Parts: sequence; C-alpha cells; structure tokens
Amino acid sequence: MAAAIALVLVIALAAPLTAKEDSDIDQIGLDDLPYHAHPLPESLLEITSEEHYGEQLEETGVGALVWSQFPVTVYLDEKASETWRTQMMSVVEQWGDYLRLQQIEDSERADIVIWRRRPPPRRVRDDFRAAAARVSYDLYWRDQQLGHRFEILLSPTQGTEAAQAALRHELGHALGIWGHSDRPTDVMYYSQVRRPPMISPRDLGTLRYVYEQPTRLGWPVGPIQRDEGRKIRLSR
Repeated sequence: MAAAIALVLVIALAAPLTAKEDSDIDQIGLDDLPYHAHPLPESLLEITSEEHYGEQLEETGVGALVWSQFPVTVYLDEKASETWRTQMMSVVEQWGDYLRLQQIEDSERADIVIWRRRPPPRRVRDDFRAAAARVSYDLYWRDQQLGHRFEILLSPTQGTEAAQAALRHELGHALGIWGHSDRPTDVMYYSQVRRPPMISPRDLGTLRYVYEQPTRLGWPVGPIQRDEGRKIRLSR
C-alpha cells in the first residue's frame, strides 16, 4: 500500500496530497481492486501506428487512466459564449474521431468538464507563473467500482488558436495520456510551440498503447463497504 501511495504522490504536481486524501486512498483499498487491461475500444483497433512515447508516461497508483464505458461525456462551460463553445467543441471532435465522446449540458454528470476560467499559477522552482490551462482529476467510489472524472481550466485571456491548442493537449491527458512527448510535432509535447500541431500518428500510437495497459479503474469488485463520493484530486 505504501508503494501505491508513493506513486500517487509523484503525480500530484500542482499540490501535495493532504493527510485526509492519503486516508481516502487507504479506504479505497487499491491493493484489493482488480488490475487488468480493459478490452481495446473498437475505434482504437484502426490505429496502426507502432510508434509511441508510452515509456515516457508517468505511473499512477491506479494504473492507466483509461475510460471503459463509452461515450465519454464532455461538458463545455455554459457561461462562455456560444462562439467559444463551438470553437472548443471542434477540438473535442478531433479527439472524438478516435474515442467516442458526447457533449452534454449537465456538469455534474459529465466525465470531463471544461471551464473557461483562469487556472491557478504554476509553481516553477521558487517562482509562480501564469498558466494557460490546467487539468486535474478526481478518483471516486461509485457503483462498487473506482471511477475518475477530469476537470480542465482554460484561461480566458487566450486567443482562439492558443485556447484550442491548450484544450487539444489537455484533452489528451483527460483521455488517458498522463505524461508528455519529447517531440514538438506531437500534441502532447511538454512545452508550447509557435505553431501548435494537430494530433499526430505518434500521439495516436500512444493513445492505443495506453488503452492496452492495466488499470484499477472501472472494474466491479462486489459488495465491499466504501463511502460513496470520497475523492482524491490530482493535477498537472
């Protein structure tokens, strides 16, 4: 169990887990959960790229951050302008070519929630810098299985192209690519570039690789008593 907690602490980049959240991990009982790969979604069977950067992704205490029930539901900030929502939905549709995604209007029920809000500043060494976007996820116990839910914050100060590039990258995280590429030609490159790329064959090869990995998410485990709704928030 200590090893599982340590893995989770490694990816809590924005803020360390509190003692209460460590307790939540213990209550969920990660070591008691099944740890297997889910069947590969049919849409990913068509991805033939063998090149990927899966070895550069970060480990988590729950394994791969994959979705096993489709469509994955996405909510776009209803307080944002219709123009902004349409522009961001076009990015959702780009990833939707490879995993089934569905826009819904209920933020409480959505698997991925996208807000047009200023993210908290990032800490870089001993300094804090403005962030263009931020992604975080909650782990929660529901229906006798461990689930997850993502939240994406997009800064309202960005222009359209920059906001779309940021969302394209953060959605990659939310769909399971929990880490970064080392090549600027990939959407999941670790830094911003002057000309943001579209989803590359290498991104897609990595997406398929991730969905072939084992996870503790989405596996029913029977009548174990857990507190519904207890959450752990992890961020990038």
